[in-house]
Amino acid sequence: MNIGVLTINDFSFHPNMRLRQAAAESGHDITLINPYDILCSLGHSRFGFTIENISKELDVIMPRQGSPMGDYGLVLLRQFMHSGLSLVNGLQGVTIARNQFVTLQKLVSSNLPVPSTLFITKPDSFLQAVKHLGGFPVVIKQVDGMGGDGVIKVNHKSEAIAFLDQHLKNKKGLLVQEFIPPRERTDIRVLVIGEKIAGAMALVPDGQDFRTNIHQKGHARSVDLKKSLAKLALKAARACHLEIAGIDFIVEKGCAPLIIEVNYSPGFKGLETATGQDIAKQVLDYVTSTYNK
Repeated sequence: MNIGVLTINDFSFHPNMRLRQAAAESGHDITLINPYDILCSLGHSRFGFTIENISKELDVIMPRQGSPMGDYGLVLLRQFMHSGLSLVNGLQGVTIARNQFVTLQKLVSSNLPVPSTLFITKPDSFLQAVKHLGGFPVVIKQVDGMGGDGVIKVNHKSEAIAFLDQHLKNKKGLLVQEFIPPRERTDIRVLVIGEKIAGAMALVPDGQDFRTNIHQKGHARSVDLKKSLAKLALKAARACHLEIAGIDFIVEKGCAPLIIEVNYSPGFKGLETATGQDIAKQVLDYVTSTYNK
């Protein structure tokens, strides 16, 4: 199979490199597709597209552009879909997971636990949100942040002013969320591939940073996943209509676990390092066994 990966990164990016290695070992191909190199066409009741410097026919496409994918990215996915190409993950799942508040909406509608969160669209609403959450500190998140970027802890109003001025101008809105201190919680990332748990790891922040993301120099270790948490991860992926998903949990001492994020294009460098598992092969095996016609 020739598997297209929609990404702005090249093969030096860990997931792309590892997927190519796994594909080569099993006789398949990985073709990277930069979304900016695609020309979509409509006419005579037909959908079409051409991709610069790519002539080999694609069998399936994996959208892995991440949550910053804009509306143009959804246009591309629709074009692929209407042109008869299968997507892993599909348009519905990507549309949900690229927006963190929409993701939380889907989780809550499926009776799944999430942190107390408010959605604001103007600076004047910020203090109302803080009051609703019981006061400072709080966490502010961009709706399309990833890897811990666009996430800050705010201890008082003055710390939030510059962030709000900059990030509320784009009319996307922001999340204001309860803050749970790192010393009182365990952060767990679970990778779901095709209704199965592919691996799990616990994440620990680096130094004084409250964020545990590997991208933010957090540390990972393998963890034996409780059945209850595995069940929640599978339900979260299903609720967001994702075949492959990274599910992030906060497990606070003495409290039920909370789902804080669902990622449709999860990285897996930390998970491979922590668990010793070949995650790239698991991803490839799922795609080739499910979509090989």
